[in-house]
Amino acid sequence: MDEPISCPQCGAPARITERFWFGSTAGPVEHLKTGCVNNHWLTPLAEMLQGARAAVPAEVSAPLLAHRVRRVAEQA
Repeated sequence: MDEPISCPQCGAPARITERFWFGSTAGPVEHLKTGCVNNHWLTPLAEMLQGARAAVPAEVSAPLLAHRVRRVAEQA
């Protein structure tokens, strides 16, 4: 995993060491565990980090897409 990024706290070289998802009322939300050379360990939302590629787990993407399509159809 170890994707090179800048530390969200100090801007020093950092890496993403873990990706995980928490459920929410709007569907799964991706979080990251990051660590930098200055020993800052953070767990920001993936959407908050520039340079971090978004990832959707296969077991989540199909049901999530189906749920969103259903919601849009119900609202129309």
